[in-house]
Amino acid sequence: MMLAAAALLSGCKHTEKAQVEQPVKVTVEPVRFSRSHSRTSFSGTVETAETSTLSFSVPGTISDIYVEEGQRVTKGQSLARVKSANYVNAGNIAEAELAQARDAYARLKKLHDADALPDIKWVEVQNKLKQAENAAEISRRAVADATLSAPASGVVSRRIANVGQSVVPAEPVLELVTLSDIRINVSVPESEIGDISEGQPATVSFKNLGIDSIAGRVVLKSVVADPLTRAYAVKISIPTADGCILPGMVGDVAMSGVSSEDSIGAGGVILPSQAVLLDSDNRTFVWVADNGRASRRFVRADELSSGGILVSDGLSESDSVIVAGMQKVGSGTPVSVDILNAGK
Repeated sequence: MMLAAAALLSGCKHTEKAQVEQPVKVTVEPVRFSRSHSRTSFSGTVETAETSTLSFSVPGTISDIYVEEGQRVTKGQSLARVKSANYVNAGNIAEAELAQARDAYARLKKLHDADALPDIKWVEVQNKLKQAENAAEISRRAVADATLSAPASGVVSRRIANVGQSVVPAEPVLELVTLSDIRINVSVPESEIGDISEGQPATVSFKNLGIDSIAGRVVLKSVVADPLTRAYAVKISIPTADGCILPGMVGDVAMSGVSSEDSIGAGGVILPSQAVLLDSDNRTFVWVADNGRASRRFVRADELSSGGILVSDGLSESDSVIVAGMQKVGSGTPVSVDILNAGK
């Protein structure tokens, strides 16, 4: 009994220490409201109206690829080829059988015209000729399909397959873009989309190319907003400027009738795009540091701007939005805060 009591007293002396959750290191940006912002143009990206992924319609091993990425091609130009010896041999056999069927048809036609041939024989020779013609046509098509040709004039934007690679029908080999019809795609906020209509004139400039003014026209106006930015896609058709303007370039678009200044409002703030997230219900939210812990805050994200994403509702001046390290936090997670640009 004395030993048991001693053991009990000894256990009481060693109190188990509680595990302390270590804070997650994050970077926050204090909310600073902007009352309004001016916009004289929209920034957009050039894209082609038509991009074609080219593939063979017959299986085989690629023996030749005649073009490189960035090379201009004309309609009907040979781009690549698969080994075609088997198709050629099959075609020769089909042509020989067609010649034989035609000869038999010509011989028996004389007997048929003289009423010296049974009808069943005449039907049989007609069917054999038709079958031989179809087989020869299929073989000719297979030989032609062993060569991949450009369906239109354009530029090879991507080379997907290589010489020696075995391909099956519809497997991508090359990607071709047409430069005869190019467009610049811009995102327009919901507050201004009502001022834009298809056919509306626009002026496009490319400062990096030294192009100050190109006349364009709105050819497409999206009717569904992006779920994150709440902006609508608008596409403006522009001339190619002798091939100087290529897909992927960035330009500025000005459209008549669209307001150049709009109010963000008292709760408006521009945040880095990585700080604004989307939950499973397509609701936008940010993480804020609140008394040393992470807290989820649902917000309204209006549009994408050059400085980030414009948030017009859901935040206040006292909030500190987590802009780095938010992937490691959850509701109530302790956080260790570094303030973005604290020294400025």
